[in-house]
Amino acid sequence: MISSAQACVRWRRAASLPLPARRSGSGFALVMVLWVLAGLTVVAVAVASSTRASNESVKLLRDRVRGEALFLSTMARLQVILATGVADRSHIESNRGRIYADGRSTRVSADEWVSVQDTRGLVNLNARAQERLARLLPLCGAPENEVASLVDSLADYSDADNLKRLNGAEAFDYRSADLPEPRNAKLMGRTEVWRVKGWKALMPAWQSAGCSDLVTVHNDERFNPNTAPGILLQVNGLTPDAADALVEARRDGLPSLAIQRAGGDPSDPFSFLGGGIVGNTTRISHLAASVEWSLVYELELTPLREGGPWRLHDIRYPRRTTGTPLTQAELPAPDFQLPERDRAPRNAPSGLPFAN
Repeated sequence: MISSAQACVRWRRAASLPLPARRSGSGFALVMVLWVLAGLTVVAVAVASSTRASNESVKLLRDRVRGEALFLSTMARLQVILATGVADRSHIESNRGRIYADGRSTRVSADEWVSVQDTRGLVNLNARAQERLARLLPLCGAPENEVASLVDSLADYSDADNLKRLNGAEAFDYRSADLPEPRNAKLMGRTEVWRVKGWKALMPAWQSAGCSDLVTVHNDERFNPNTAPGILLQVNGLTPDAADALVEARRDGLPSLAIQRAGGDPSDPFSFLGGGIVGNTTRISHLAASVEWSLVYELELTPLREGGPWRLHDIRYPRRTTGTPLTQAELPAPDFQLPERDRAPRNAPSGLPFAN
């Protein structure tokens, strides 16, 4: 048995001993755990970000595929209607429905729109006579003292000879300015005009005024006031008020323009020379809410030429404008058929001028 004195001595000795030192390994383990947790957090954030990016990419791809499918479907419907229809002053009439060709916004579905613009209602950059272009240029930002130079340079660029017009430019002028020489051929697209000497400086003002939508390189140089935008009606001689009245009357479905009466007021839109019907080439613009770009091209009907009943020109994918277009017409349904009573008069033979 241990006596109380001995136990007291042992207790004092134990109390005087130093406490066992903490091992440094426990602090290192804590640091390692924190690093592992931080690494796992980074990995989790990266995985979440990658998943979100993948989901967004899949959604954008799905929207794009859906948009392209809508455009292809609508393109096919328009091609059939335009190719089988009869041209009128401002529209194409077909057994499959009516297509307005004056650029009005036409609703295809709840989130898709299309517009059809007769290129005869636009200014042709390849036209032999450029009076309309000369009157349009100041409205597109060209200084008055440069209009003649721009018009003559464009004519020299697209003609086949090397004879320089008074204010124009030929190959030697391009070489001296360190520019690519002119092709001496008609423009193949609207954007080729920026290769013409002097035109590139006009580009910012031209695009800001939306003048690319007012010109074409694909028409037969005839002008159709029944499908022309209001600004081109002004270029063609109408006052701004008269041009606005004419466009409004056209959208309201009023009768086509009458032939100008002798001695009539040329600023009166209803006495303006109204000759002209929709041509074989139309500019078509597709818009869909599901995609941020649009599809624009020019559809030329070529039933008597090799390669099919139509051709596509000047295909572009511009950025879609924000907002919902104002619906001004409806695209005929895919299964639309003109009633028989309406088809019969269109299929009947024309009466002789001297018939009773």
